[in-house]
Amino acid sequence: MRDGLIPAILCHLKVLLLSFVAALTLAPNFVFGQSPGPTIVEFWIKSDTLFLDISLNAEAFLAGVDPQSATGFDDNRHYKDLRQLVSSELEPKVKAFAKPWMQTLQVDIAGPVVLSYEGVSIPVVGDPQTVRTSKLLLTAPLTDGASGFRLTWPDGSGSAVIKQQRVSAPYTGYLTGGQTTPVIPLQGGAALTTEQTLQTFLPKGLSQVLTSGPKPILLVLTLVFLSLNLRPFLMQLLFFSLGILLGLSAGAFDAVSISSTAASQSLAFAIAGLAVWNLISRRLQILRVIAVFAAGLLQGLVWTFALTEIGVPPNHLPPAILGFAGGIVLALCAVAFAAFAASVVITGGLHRLQGRVSILASMVIAGAGVFLTVEPWLFG
Repeated sequence: MRDGLIPAILCHLKVLLLSFVAALTLAPNFVFGQSPGPTIVEFWIKSDTLFLDISLNAEAFLAGVDPQSATGFDDNRHYKDLRQLVSSELEPKVKAFAKPWMQTLQVDIAGPVVLSYEGVSIPVVGDPQTVRTSKLLLTAPLTDGASGFRLTWPDGSGSAVIKQQRVSAPYTGYLTGGQTTPVIPLQGGAALTTEQTLQTFLPKGLSQVLTSGPKPILLVLTLVFLSLNLRPFLMQLLFFSLGILLGLSAGAFDAVSISSTAASQSLAFAIAGLAVWNLISRRLQILRVIAVFAAGLLQGLVWTFALTEIGVPPNHLPPAILGFAGGIVLALCAVAFAAFAASVVITGGLHRLQGRVSILASMVIAGAGVFLTVEPWLFG
């Protein structure tokens, strides 16, 4: 590998990044607005009263749609009809829903507390194609000596970011359905540290790879079977990992946004393309590294949906992204190194056998990539 390879790669990557952002910006059918985020629950204490200010997609709750779904609203007629209602028409529906729903919102402050419905603030209709965030206000009286707060988020309500307000070092965290916060001091001081945020999101990144289907695994295997030589393998893995981190960051910070359908199709096409590339050339070239980096960017953008569904405390976004991406990369690297080691053992390090294994594996992966590409049309 020539000494000038890495500078040349970096130069080409600059052009790729600019082109990538420009393409996403100029393609109206490819780029969409911000995907719906988690429900936000802000709580504080004032005059011996607990206040819960819940920012939520009320229409999704009323229609029985996953409030964190990026695509689940398009075909739901009930949701669309609710989204067209003005606030005076929607408010009684929200009130009728909220009174039984808030009984499932378990709050414990030195024992269970009974929540009271105080009202809902609903924005104007605006663009019916975008999510409308309403604010639901609940209250509860406090008993003397109350010092700790715990909340259990109801099953079937998506995820929620829990934010403590009006204290120093406030608690911020997130819950999925059925989960409960730790005991949160009402006087403050329970803020998550950067280390705690990293520790929280790292295992979630690891588990995400296991629940994302075959595409991430197939994609990383295309890097293994370019040549079964260590240096090209490590170089590709490095740039693929960087692409995932940058893509996830760009999506999480709303720099770019991609539809889940387009992302899924693009990943399938990338799998087939890189596998076919393995059959044509076994050398690591600048264009190959750029293509691998672009595939990592795309994969990172896809996992933005998962991170959004989990819900990230806004003031902990950078360490959450780093932890989540780190978990993903660790899992994919483990798969890649296991496949690489198994292939080396099978071939005994013989160059001729390595070539045959690479070709056979790449043909199988390319076939899987082609199938995943056409699957929506075959079975849709």
